[in-house]
Amino acid sequence: MNFAMNTWQAGEILDAAVKTLISERCRRAYIHDMRGGLQAVYSSVEVLARAAKHNAANTALIDTASSIAKRAMAAHEQALVDIVNQVTGHDDVPTVLNLASVVRQAQQFLRNDALSKGVKLGLSGCEDMVLLSQRNRLRSLLLGLLALGIDELPAGAELHVELNRVDGYALLELRSDLAYSAILEAEDLLCHEPVNLRPQDLVLEFARRWIEARGGRVEIHSSVSAQTGLRIYYPLATACAGERATPAESP
Repeated sequence: MNFAMNTWQAGEILDAAVKTLISERCRRAYIHDMRGGLQAVYSSVEVLARAAKHNAANTALIDTASSIAKRAMAAHEQALVDIVNQVTGHDDVPTVLNLASVVRQAQQFLRNDALSKGVKLGLSGCEDMVLLSQRNRLRSLLLGLLALGIDELPAGAELHVELNRVDGYALLELRSDLAYSAILEAEDLLCHEPVNLRPQDLVLEFARRWIEARGGRVEIHSSVSAQTGLRIYYPLATACAGERATPAESP
């Protein structure tokens, strides 16, 4: 998104608002991951210090410990760059991604939130579907949808993601007891009184706008039990089937 001093449309305002909402919602998860990275750096430096202190004549051991410390610091630096790009809504270049990998990493990122709420996260279905997509945008969308479920579902509930192929699309279905309301367009959400918006309204419209702009669609469907679920259809990267899918590392 271009944040120059230009005239903004309602959809652009909504997109910016949802990115901020998701970043703030995931603040504790980001801090947890940063601390985890720092712990790895600290541990590697401790190993290096012990090697230097007790094995001064063993240069091979010191070199090994130094290499471990350098790798830990490089990994932490990359994690920090990923976090900054994610929080600031950086528009990364579309690349070939494995959808199951992106979903699994989003679930792992929110694992502590789910555990503290008593919500079980599940994933099943096709493991080898690839998409041509912007990693940060896709990950942000998934975090927003998963966070909605974690926040709104009762303790002991399950939020399950099922992945399938349907007519050239990757189908991502969120299954739970969460009731999804009808998706309202940005103009209806922001330009009519009263402006009293729920996170679900904002995140669903953000998802619909972004997915449809890439040739997909978002549907809310009713099950036999009269509950509602969410289905996201995203075009498969058939033209890129021979390329290697990027695993989309999470911070």
